[in-house]
Amino acid sequence: MDMRKHLLALGGLILLLLAAVGVRADQEPGGACAACHLFLGGELARPVTEWQGSVHRQNDITCDFCHGGNADVELGDPGQLSDKEFETKQASAMSKAAGFVGIPTGRAMFDMCGQCHDDSVARYAASIMGRAYLEDKGGPSCVTCHNAHNNVMPAVPKVCAGCHKDTSGYDRVDPMNVTRATIDKLSRVRVVLAEKKASGKRPLLPEFPEEMDSYQVGLVAFGAVLVLFLIGCLVYAILEKR
Repeated sequence: MDMRKHLLALGGLILLLLAAVGVRADQEPGGACAACHLFLGGELARPVTEWQGSVHRQNDITCDFCHGGNADVELGDPGQLSDKEFETKQASAMSKAAGFVGIPTGRAMFDMCGQCHDDSVARYAASIMGRAYLEDKGGPSCVTCHNAHNNVMPAVPKVCAGCHKDTSGYDRVDPMNVTRATIDKLSRVRVVLAEKKASGKRPLLPEFPEEMDSYQVGLVAFGAVLVLFLIGCLVYAILEKR
């Protein structure tokens, strides 16, 4: 009889745990923030849908990590809440006391991104473009190139075309660390590109390997195989003489 009571108690405990997990699962991923924004729909839901396919989502970087606030508010089914209840829960989730900052900008954005990407942020903050952003002189922020929610590694120079008309040579320099030396290097690269375009000639092997055509890649591969074959023949001949 005692065993039956113990089993019933254990079963009840398991059901309570499953229920608790189920309630928490309803608010995952992203907790109350994501659930509320998806419920509101439209442009307010777009950041969540973009985030769901991002590298941040894959690494469990949730809304409150960047925007602050309390993502653990028990929202339940927002469609069943009265307007007053919804406003109360919303105020709790977006409370400044809970660290809600909204959209971080300026130095606050750099500090926020630097929690995970400290080296990249430090390099960018010291660059010409980073300083232009921090000084409010039109420089791009982190999210200008990496997107705010569907975070990606930007394709250079394609992403640069959003601000720059001429992006030739941009893929030869470090976009995270644009300095006076970078500009000088870019000028030299552009001179080389202009000379090549003006001559109309294609060298056997271009100065920049990424510009190699398929026939040039094949030529290099064939040459490498031929060299290895000759080396093999030479080694074989030496071993045979022994």
